[in-house]
Amino acid sequence: PTAFTPDNNGRNDLFRPLQFGIKELDYFNVYNRWGQLVYTLQPNQQGWNGTINGIPQAPGVYVWMFRGTGLDNKVYTQKGTVVLIR
Repeated sequence: PTAFTPDNNGRNDLFRPLQFGIKELDYFNVYNRWGQLVYTLQPNQQGWNGTINGIPQAPGVYVWMFRGTGLDNKVYTQKGTVVLIR
């Protein structure tokens, strides 16, 4: 996905990695435009809801980085951007 709308309407409220073919996730991090880490996916979490410590973050572009091991035992890294829309 390239955008999400965390407005608690039950649709598109979370930003999370799609892990097709990935057996082990090393990290999934989201950074703001100043390079500050705003979210790290933890076990038992479903994804980022657009807040930090319960405080809604500003609309805008955020950078994400992902690393994981595939079913073929290769390490995969990806990065991109997502737009938070309020």
